[in-house]
Amino acid sequence: MAKKKITTKRFRASDKKIYTIYRYFASDNTFFCAKRKLKRANVRYIPIHNTGNKGRDTAYANANYFYNNKKVYAGAHFIIDLDGIIYQSGRLSDACYSVGGNKYENCYKTGGGTYFGKCNNYNQVSIELAGIVDNKPTAKQIAATRAVIEYIQKYCRKAKTIIRHFDVTGKNCPQRFSGIANAKAWLEFKKKIK
Repeated sequence: MAKKKITTKRFRASDKKIYTIYRYFASDNTFFCAKRKLKRANVRYIPIHNTGNKGRDTAYANANYFYNNKKVYAGAHFIIDLDGIIYQSGRLSDACYSVGGNKYENCYKTGGGTYFGKCNNYNQVSIELAGIVDNKPTAKQIAATRAVIEYIQKYCRKAKTIIRHFDVTGKNCPQRFSGIANAKAWLEFKKKIK
């Protein structure tokens, strides 16, 4: 199998730093993404996830997984690791399967699922944070997340609502920011990335 060429996109964020997005599109994975039924202009949500992998997980490893596993019914547009490295797996014109599915059974007890039926795979651009199951987000990861949100909002101007996967289905994702017990940690993190 020929190795996929990874391209780059550089952009300057409001913090005056130049960020590089490594584009490693999983476009051959029909379960990963489909062309949006709605235009980019209708994207309203930016859900935050964690990759769920323990240890020092990388954005590259996750992008590579999505690229090489053609029948995985999961995905995300952007993956950011603890070092602030950014990979893009889905185009903004793709609907990545990242927040769909059913509501978790007991999510009403934990405060999750409040955006169920509002945010879906076709009106969102997802960001996965790698390495935060065992580690707190680093300053580099936080800065890169804030920059990616700016980048998304430049092209998807109505994408103003930053939420957790937990807020859509009640899934414990991102793990360290989900549930009533972690509500304060989520609000503090959200303040840093806005």
